[in-house]
Amino acid sequence: MKLSSIFSLAGLVSQTTAITWNVSVGKNGLTFEPNEIRAGAGDIIQFIFWPRNHSVVAGEFTRPCIPRLTGGFWSGFFPTAVDTINSQLFRVQINSSEPFVFYCSQNNGQHCKNGMFGIINPGVTGITTLSSYRNLAAGAGNATSPRVPSFGGQIVENPNTSVPPSSSTSTSSAATSTVLTSTSTITSGTVTSATTITSTSTGSSTSTRTGNAAARTGAPVAALVVAGAAAMFFV
Repeated sequence: MKLSSIFSLAGLVSQTTAITWNVSVGKNGLTFEPNEIRAGAGDIIQFIFWPRNHSVVAGEFTRPCIPRLTGGFWSGFFPTAVDTINSQLFRVQINSSEPFVFYCSQNNGQHCKNGMFGIINPGVTGITTLSSYRNLAAGAGNATSPRVPSFGGQIVENPNTSVPPSSSTSTSSAATSTVLTSTSTITSGTVTSATTITSTSTGSSTSTRTGNAAARTGAPVAALVVAGAAAMFFV
């Protein structure tokens, strides 16, 4: 039986060539953009928060709008004023090519139920696709949020908070959420260096690694260290 993990173990630093993927949270309504990313081991996902108040939680494919039972990540809520971008962002490093789903746990407007979720390394068919999760989420109740501080990633300063004049923003208001008590707390780690390559998507919310393949020849980066227990599972 092979033991693998999606997220970094505490104290473990690996050198790899990585891509940084920027995901806009709530930029155009109840959406993550892109909502599909094909990331490789060592890649970094940066969640950039737009108005008004959103979060990102690692979930499970068979239990829509509910956090992973063990491990995962949780950003906490990021209240953001209208016509601004939050001055902080949430950064997570991926250490596996396995699929996993994430969602917004804001219940004022039932964001997850209404389509605010995304998948890292989605499948082509079956339960790990957006269409499958969308069908399950449509019948879900209120989303749940871990009742602990943010974990599984790193909250860092956002170097770019300017909003283009043509940008639209979502209109959800203050956070209201159902909470789920977690059995363990994982504190966030740090990234010692990174080569940032912003992924873009033209005419689609799906982002793939094809257009960024050449960028992977850049300088190696230190993998994100997630302090404390990491999300582990057996394959």
